[in-house]
Amino acid sequence: MRSALVIAALMSAAYGVELLIDLARPKIDDSDPAIGLFSPLIPTLPRVVLWSVVAGWAVVLLAGAAMALQHVTKNTPRTRERRTRGVQLVVLAALLLPFSVFPAWTMLDNTTALLVCVPSTGSALWAVHRMQRYRRVPGRLLLATFTWGVFVACGFGSSMNIWYMDYAPYYFGDAGNVLEIRHQVMTGAFFHAGVFEELGKGAGVAIVCILFRRHVDGVVSGVVLGAATGLGFNFAETVEYMGAASAAPEFQYWMRQTVGLMAAHTAFAAIFGAGLGLARQLNDARSRRIAVLCGFVAASGAHAASNVFFRWAGRLKQDIDADPVGDALLLQPLVLLVFQGPFVALYLMMLRRGLREQAAGLADVLAVETASGGGAITDVEASVLLSPARRLWLKITVLRRYGIAAYRKITALHAAQLDLATDLWHRSRGQADRWAPDEQVLRRRILDLKGAVLIPDVERKSVEARA
Repeated sequence: MRSALVIAALMSAAYGVELLIDLARPKIDDSDPAIGLFSPLIPTLPRVVLWSVVAGWAVVLLAGAAMALQHVTKNTPRTRERRTRGVQLVVLAALLLPFSVFPAWTMLDNTTALLVCVPSTGSALWAVHRMQRYRRVPGRLLLATFTWGVFVACGFGSSMNIWYMDYAPYYFGDAGNVLEIRHQVMTGAFFHAGVFEELGKGAGVAIVCILFRRHVDGVVSGVVLGAATGLGFNFAETVEYMGAASAAPEFQYWMRQTVGLMAAHTAFAAIFGAGLGLARQLNDARSRRIAVLCGFVAASGAHAASNVFFRWAGRLKQDIDADPVGDALLLQPLVLLVFQGPFVALYLMMLRRGLREQAAGLADVLAVETASGGGAITDVEASVLLSPARRLWLKITVLRRYGIAAYRKITALHAAQLDLATDLWHRSRGQADRWAPDEQVLRRRILDLKGAVLIPDVERKSVEARA
């Protein structure tokens, strides 16, 4: 919880720094408001976010006073711990919820676009979950990171971008003519968005990797969690762009929910997630910091470069008298393939390498486990566990012969066996999580599940052998 609070505090502090930069901006005349968001040219919603953040800071101060008061009162350790946890949750909500105002309002205001985007994004999220061939991150954590991307990451990135677009023209006012000022502002905006939007997405993945470390197995888990966060961000941004008065909603859906669904934000966040997942596998603190930093630099750099390239392609396209239909169906997807295809290939390559490493590690520990003769995992079961295709065939066979109840039991059995094998793999590398269950507890759970499987033991072994 402390790590989550630190991350939330840093995000809120970054918003505060942007506020201070805006306050210090050069003023054209006395009619300029002290805070640029209070200009009549700025919509109301950014001011709502600002006041929500200020209210959150006030709540944090009150929570700090409550914590100080608790230390001078006589309470049992259990009561003190329970109250401390409650105060921490209040502080976490006060720091993060203000960022969700913008995306929440956008989606409520564009319910049609919201509903249209649900099937495509839901299918992509399911595909991301299926990328994991062995032990999988629990679905609730995947949904949590997706939700973070929708509300917190998108709201944080949008809020920071609004601040920049408000004060940047004042700081670049001496650049020369209007076109030169606009060029410098937009160039800075591309890099500003790359930094803060990726920080917002990566923060959610980092919280999951820290608080739920036992469910994160390395690069594979990091890529999956990052991609889920990116899908959430892309979902919220698509709804916003489809609802914009000046946008063509059909084109926005085509580019963001069809052609580029697994690229753009999904790819950038997956790359950052790979760095965070790699840090889970490293024992040296310095190496972990380097892995996280490299993931962030790669993601933010890819994001900024993509923004620059697309702007350059947009200018180049103005010189080409292209048919609008051909532009939408051929030219724009081709530009996307050229500029973002390498980033998609990069995170897929990291995923593939992570899966290979995972398979090799599991094969080693499964060989030791089967040789122990404990009965939790047999030789035949080990070969099935190491082959996703054979596991799928076995589940389909069980479903056809014995029904849905037996299918669920065999699925739970495989999950428990992979849980044990993955835990043994982490222990063999000196990466065991202190909150992970004891090995004997995991073995007893597997034996209990074997007794509960609604298939005669002889038949189950026969089906597994044929698989």
